Amino acid sequence: MVVPDAKAILLVEDSSADASLVNQAVEECSPNLLLWTIADGAEALAFLRKAPPFTHVPTPAFIVLDLRLPKMNGTEILSEIRKMPAYHATPIVVLSDTPTEREEEQCLHLGASEYVQKSLDGSVYLDSLKACVRHWLKATVST
Repeated sequence: MVVPDAKAILLVEDSSADASLVNQAVEECSPNLLLWTIADGAEALAFLRKAPPFTHVPTPAFIVLDLRLPKMNGTEILSEIRKMPAYHATPIVVLSDTPTEREEEQCLHLGASEYVQKSLDGSVYLDSLKACVRHWLKATVST
Protein backbone atom coordinates (compact mmCIF):
# COMPACT_ATOMS: atom_id res chain seq x y z
CA MET A 1 0.00 0.00 0.00
CA VAL A 2 1.33 3.42 -0.97
CA VAL A 3 0.91 6.15 1.62
CA PRO A 4 -0.46 9.33 -0.04
CA ASP A 5 2.09 11.69 1.60
CA ALA A 6 5.03 9.35 1.15
CA LYS A 7 8.47 10.84 0.49
CA ALA A 8 10.36 9.37 -2.46
CA ILE A 9 13.90 8.04 -2.21
CA LEU A 10 15.91 7.25 -5.31
CA LEU A 11 18.40 4.41 -5.00
CA VAL A 12 20.94 4.09 -7.81
CA GLU A 13 22.44 0.64 -7.25
CA ASP A 14 23.26 -2.26 -9.58
CA SER A 15 23.78 -4.90 -6.87
CA SER A 16 20.53 -6.67 -6.01
CA ALA A 17 21.93 -7.68 -2.59
CA ASP A 18 22.80 -4.07 -1.71
CA ALA A 19 19.49 -2.83 -3.10
CA SER A 20 17.68 -5.35 -0.91
CA LEU A 21 19.50 -4.07 2.20
CA VAL A 22 18.67 -0.46 1.36
CA ASN A 23 15.04 -1.45 0.81
CA GLN A 24 14.98 -3.19 4.20
CA ALA A 25 16.51 -0.13 5.89
CA VAL A 26 13.92 2.18 4.31
CA GLU A 27 11.04 -0.12 5.28
CA GLU A 28 12.28 -0.33 8.87
CA CYS A 29 12.58 3.46 9.12
CA SER A 30 9.08 4.50 8.06
CA PRO A 31 6.00 3.49 6.07
CA ASN A 32 5.99 7.08 4.73
CA LEU A 33 8.95 6.40 2.43
CA LEU A 34 8.76 5.09 -1.11
CA LEU A 35 11.93 3.63 -2.63
CA TRP A 36 12.58 3.79 -6.37
CA THR A 37 15.53 1.68 -7.56
CA ILE A 38 17.47 2.32 -10.77
CA ALA A 39 20.40 0.09 -11.75
CA ASP A 40 22.51 2.38 -13.93
CA GLY A 41 23.62 5.98 -14.01
CA ALA A 42 22.22 7.04 -17.37
CA GLU A 43 18.76 5.81 -16.39
CA ALA A 44 19.05 7.56 -13.01
CA LEU A 45 19.68 10.88 -14.72
CA ALA A 46 16.67 10.29 -16.99
CA PHE A 47 14.60 9.60 -13.85
CA LEU A 48 15.76 12.81 -12.18
CA ARG A 49 15.14 14.84 -15.33
CA LYS A 50 11.70 13.19 -15.66
CA ALA A 51 12.52 12.19 -19.21
CA PRO A 52 10.44 9.44 -20.84
CA PRO A 53 9.56 6.89 -19.55
CA PHE A 54 9.89 8.70 -16.18
CA THR A 55 7.65 11.70 -16.86
CA HIS A 56 5.34 10.97 -13.91
CA VAL A 57 7.79 9.91 -11.21
CA PRO A 58 8.06 11.87 -7.97
CA THR A 59 10.93 14.20 -7.21
CA PRO A 60 13.11 12.35 -4.67
CA ALA A 61 13.60 13.93 -1.26
CA PHE A 62 16.75 11.83 -0.81
CA ILE A 63 19.17 10.06 -3.17
CA VAL A 64 21.34 7.04 -2.38
CA LEU A 65 24.05 6.56 -5.00
CA ASP A 66 26.41 3.64 -5.46
CA LEU A 67 29.84 4.68 -6.69
CA ARG A 68 30.49 1.75 -9.05
CA LEU A 69 27.76 1.59 -11.69
CA PRO A 70 27.37 0.54 -15.32
CA LYS A 71 27.34 3.21 -18.07
CA MET A 72 28.39 6.07 -15.75
CA ASN A 73 30.24 6.00 -12.47
CA GLY A 74 28.87 7.56 -9.32
CA THR A 75 31.12 10.63 -9.39
CA GLU A 76 29.92 11.51 -12.90
CA ILE A 77 26.30 11.10 -11.83
CA LEU A 78 26.85 13.10 -8.64
CA SER A 79 28.37 15.96 -10.62
CA GLU A 80 25.44 15.95 -13.07
CA ILE A 81 22.83 15.85 -10.28
CA ARG A 82 24.36 18.86 -8.54
CA LYS A 83 24.09 20.84 -11.80
CA MET A 84 20.28 20.39 -11.73
CA PRO A 85 18.62 23.27 -9.82
CA ALA A 86 15.90 20.97 -8.44
CA TYR A 87 18.54 18.88 -6.63
CA HIS A 88 20.97 21.49 -5.27
CA ALA A 89 19.82 20.89 -1.69
CA THR A 90 18.70 17.26 -1.97
CA PRO A 91 20.68 15.01 0.38
CA ILE A 92 22.82 12.53 -1.58
CA VAL A 93 24.53 9.66 0.21
CA VAL A 94 27.25 7.88 -1.73
CA LEU A 95 27.83 4.18 -1.04
CA SER A 96 31.17 2.60 -1.80
CA ASP A 97 32.79 -0.76 -1.24
CA THR A 98 36.28 0.71 -1.65
CA PRO A 99 37.76 2.33 1.45
CA THR A 100 39.76 5.27 0.12
CA GLU A 101 40.03 8.66 1.73
CA ARG A 102 40.69 10.28 -1.66
CA GLU A 103 37.44 8.86 -3.08
CA GLU A 104 35.45 10.12 -0.09
CA GLU A 105 37.06 13.55 -0.36
CA GLN A 106 36.23 13.72 -4.08
CA CYS A 107 32.58 12.75 -3.50
CA LEU A 108 32.15 15.34 -0.73
CA HIS A 109 33.79 17.97 -2.96
CA LEU A 110 31.33 17.12 -5.78
CA GLY A 111 28.39 17.65 -3.45
CA ALA A 112 27.71 14.38 -1.65
CA SER A 113 26.06 14.93 1.70
CA GLU A 114 27.65 11.83 3.16
CA TYR A 115 29.94 8.99 2.11
CA VAL A 116 29.17 5.54 3.53
CA GLN A 117 31.53 2.60 3.41
CA LYS A 118 29.68 -0.63 2.60
CA SER A 119 30.33 -3.23 5.27
CA LEU A 120 30.72 -6.95 4.68
CA ASP A 121 28.77 -7.41 7.92
CA GLY A 122 25.12 -7.22 6.82
CA SER A 123 23.78 -6.05 10.19
CA VAL A 124 26.41 -3.29 10.48
CA TYR A 125 25.66 -2.16 6.94
CA LEU A 126 21.89 -2.23 7.59
CA ASP A 127 22.33 -0.15 10.75
CA SER A 128 24.46 2.42 8.92
CA LEU A 129 21.86 2.67 6.14
CA LYS A 130 19.04 3.19 8.65
CA ALA A 131 21.09 5.87 10.40
CA CYS A 132 21.54 7.69 7.07
CA VAL A 133 17.85 7.57 6.23
CA ARG A 134 16.88 8.77 9.71
CA HIS A 135 19.48 11.55 9.68
CA TRP A 136 18.76 12.97 6.23
CA LEU A 137 14.98 12.57 6.38
CA LYS A 138 14.53 13.20 10.11
CA ALA A 139 11.31 15.16 9.65
CA THR A 140 9.76 12.26 7.75
CA VAL A 141 10.82 9.06 9.47
CA SER A 142 9.57 7.62 12.71
CA THR A 143 12.05 6.70 15.42
